[in-house]
Amino acid sequence: MPLLFEDDYAKLKQCCLTYEEAEQQRFFIFTQYRLPKLYTAEFADILVIIPPNYNQAGNDMFWTFPRLHRADGQPIPAVLDPGGGDNRIWNGKEFCRWSRHWDPSGKGAWRSGKDNIISIYRRIDWALKNPDAK
Repeated sequence: MPLLFEDDYAKLKQCCLTYEEAEQQRFFIFTQYRLPKLYTAEFADILVIIPPNYNQAGNDMFWTFPRLHRADGQPIPAVLDPGGGDNRIWNGKEFCRWSRHWDPSGKGAWRSGKDNIISIYRRIDWALKNPDAK
């Protein structure tokens, strides 16, 4: 059973986004995301857990492989190191958790039934471009 709706897959294709899925774990992985120059790595894979009630609820967390480090050496808040308690293992790789909370009354509010996988991608993109945001 697919994790997303048909419209989501069409939007992913339109945006030329590459991905993989692990349906049993409900993992959706954006592959080869090009990172901003803020980081020491050029690319990362980004894992999202798609809830059974998708698209009624948004996401507050995502996981990256590899564990990201800022080029300026500053710490990234609310990110777990390898071996962290809520990291995810997929395909032999340990994905490190990023926890980001969206203001339910603000610009990042999830619009139940309207938002989609591209909304999730935009949230991740924003968080990776603003690593000091919590």
